Amino acid sequence: MKLRNRIAGRTLAALSLTTMLTLGSTSAFSAVELKLGHFASDTHPCGMAAVQFKNNVEKRTNGEVKIAIFGNNALGNPPEVLEQVIMGAVDMSLSGQDQLAKHLPFYDVISTPFAFKDYATADKVIDGEFKAWATPELLKKNLVHLSDWEWGFRQLTNSKRPIETPADLKGLKIRTPPAFAYQAFVEAAGGNAQTIAFAELVMAMKQGVVDGQENPIGTIYDLKLYETQKYMSILNYTYSSNVNVINKNSWDKLTPEQQKILTEESNASAKFARKLLRDNEAIQLKDLETTKGIIISRPDLGPWKAAMGPAWDKVKARVGADNFKKFMDIVERSSK
Repeated sequence: MKLRNRIAGRTLAALSLTTMLTLGSTSAFSAVELKLGHFASDTHPCGMAAVQFKNNVEKRTNGEVKIAIFGNNALGNPPEVLEQVIMGAVDMSLSGQDQLAKHLPFYDVISTPFAFKDYATADKVIDGEFKAWATPELLKKNLVHLSDWEWGFRQLTNSKRPIETPADLKGLKIRTPPAFAYQAFVEAAGGNAQTIAFAELVMAMKQGVVDGQENPIGTIYDLKLYETQKYMSILNYTYSSNVNVINKNSWDKLTPEQQKILTEESNASAKFARKLLRDNEAIQLKDLETTKGIIISRPDLGPWKAAMGPAWDKVKARVGADNFKKFMDIVERSSK
């Protein structure tokens, strides 16, 4: 009997140890799920890059890190999603610099009208000195900076007439997002800026609430704004980035190796989004002009730049003279 009891005791101990090891193993290798919220459609380059990001992270971490994508404003308007990331209700977002500027006003320097002459300059600034400047500031808001994706250079469309000079814009109601610098541009050029949330943009165009709007070519094409906007002016008046940030607490749940993979794949998806967006622009412009019947103007930018004094003054007052000078110095160095 004693022998039988000893054997039974050893068996129970072995079973208990096995159970503990099994539970410990399950806990150690349970997947971390990260929610990624963004405002692009599934067919937009950023939407497609988000899928690449998800797939590559999950593959490289052997499923230990999973990403649930909520695109096309599924979690709310862009400013709301960013606030949820800051609070930790959502783990990650692709947020425009205008949304970040509501929490870190200096971010509005990126939207300074006509600051960037081309994509190459924007890349050097955004990926270089500006990133080094912004990363520690974002951390103060509980955000870890992963990479900068792209929304693109912004153009002007309207349903009334060709816009060649700022004088042509006078009296027109132009939709802008709730973004300080974009509104400053429209007002400096003589238009009437009207704030409408991104999720309401298409309906506002269809209902004629406003006369026009401003957005990158890819967004105009993706949202089919050409159905209500007959005229487009290629101005490249400001550059929009899409910043991939993650909540600091969510970041800290990952191992160093997982953090490395997340960063690498975010950067890879950023490059993918930029290339796809830029490659598509020429194709989309041709289709808009030849198939969709859009009248496209390519104005002399001299008069537009000359009209931007009030806009620059507003940006400078908003971000501070020192920050404005710091940014413009970075742009000048990056333009060489």
